[in-house]
Amino acid sequence: MQNYKLSVIVPCYNEEDVVAKFYKELLSALDSMREDLSSVEVLFINDGSKDKTKEEILNLQPKSDSYVESKLINFSRNFGKESALLCGLRECKGDIAVIIDADLQMPPSFMKTLLETYKTGKYDMVYTKRPNRPEGALRKVLTKIYYSVYNSLVDVKIEHNVLDYRLLSRKVIDAILEVGEYHRFSKGIFAWVGFSSICLICPFEERAGGVSKFNLRKLFSYGLSGVVSFSTLPLKVAFYVGFVISLLSFLYGIYMIVNTLAFGNPVKGYPSIIVIILFMGGIQIMILGIIGEYIARIYEQVKNRPPYFIDSQDKV
Repeated sequence: MQNYKLSVIVPCYNEEDVVAKFYKELLSALDSMREDLSSVEVLFINDGSKDKTKEEILNLQPKSDSYVESKLINFSRNFGKESALLCGLRECKGDIAVIIDADLQMPPSFMKTLLETYKTGKYDMVYTKRPNRPEGALRKVLTKIYYSVYNSLVDVKIEHNVLDYRLLSRKVIDAILEVGEYHRFSKGIFAWVGFSSICLICPFEERAGGVSKFNLRKLFSYGLSGVVSFSTLPLKVAFYVGFVISLLSFLYGIYMIVNTLAFGNPVKGYPSIIVIILFMGGIQIMILGIIGEYIARIYEQVKNRPPYFIDSQDKV
């Protein structure tokens, strides 16, 4: 029987209310997997929390068993969850890694199911999705629309309601680390690198404490980043829209010339002219905005800034 060296990557941002309970449940889940694990490292990535998340993690009671070691990595400020995930994948040393949030919406006990599925030897990645969304009606509708639009624009599809909760083999981890994008959209990157994978339905619970860190504005920005990172189709759409409007304007110009020669040119149509000007102005601004999103990402990429800075590292 093969024993695995497991890394558990836990991005944290303002999780002081729940991190202790999460750690207790995580250790219980790891105990149930003990016979399959040679060692475990738990990496808490504190993404510049403004509360007492750091202190709560340092006050955790680690297992006396030597096979579990816990470590806290503190960012110098809040760089975002994508940077925390990247840091965890860079720092982990396991044969396999599990990514899980600390809010207990994704039960640590389900980790055993991920491992059992991986042990079949058929898959390099075992990922999860929730059976439903507990959010309000507006957020559900917007999320459904987003996934439909995203999958219609990109070649590599992602499943509706997919989660970051997943198990990755070392082969997949190394492949992901070769992706040198500054603006990272991990759900897309996980799908883009390929490898054999399977999706499992994971129970999804209410938050054990704290509040969600993603509001609609942040979700929209994150979703936009996903589309721009994995598709150039919006640029093509902008070209086609501009072409069609130019063609219609040309045809309308011919009509106006013919109409003026045939019937004269009485002064009329002021409202329609204003509407056309406003419409054309809106289209131009929208197209410039699409182009600007891509240029902004080129600008951020060529600066080659590090995606995060580590302030300190502590053993828990």
